Amino acid sequence: MNAEQILKEHGVKKTVCRKCIIDKLIESDDTALTENEIKDAFLDLFDRVTFYRSLKTLEEAKVIHRIVLNNTTVKYALSSQLVLSRIHPHFHCTRCDKVTCLDSSLLDRNLHLPSGYHVESAQILLEGICPDCLKK
Repeated sequence: MNAEQILKEHGVKKTVCRKCIIDKLIESDDTALTENEIKDAFLDLFDRVTFYRSLKTLEEAKVIHRIVLNNTTVKYALSSQLVLSRIHPHFHCTRCDKVTCLDSSLLDRNLHLPSGYHVESAQILLEGICPDCLKK
C-alpha cells in the first residue's frame, strides 16, 4: 500500500506533509522511527508546526502509533502495515536501538482482568538483542 491509499483507507485528508511522513515510515522497513529521524528526511520542506500537526493527525486517525522507550524516547510506526490488533508487543534492540512491531499472536489473548475493566491500548515492550545484531 502507498501513502495515498493509507490516507484514503483511514479517511484522512491527503497533504504533502502527511504523505512524506508515511513514505518515510514505509521506507523504514517496519522499524519505528523517532520524530527527528522522520523530520530530518524533509527538514526544509515543512515548518515545525505543520510537521507536528501532521504527526498528531496521523496518530489520532490510527495511521501511526507511538512507542515510548524508557519513558523518554518516542518512536513512531505505521499502523496500517500491520496485520495486528491494536494491542501488540514491540521489540527494542539494546545494541542497535531498532524498535520493531511484533505480531499480536505472541500475546495470550485471554487476558484475565478483574470485572469492569476494558483495555483500549497497552504498551508492551520487550528488550534484548535483535536477529541482525545476534549475527554480528
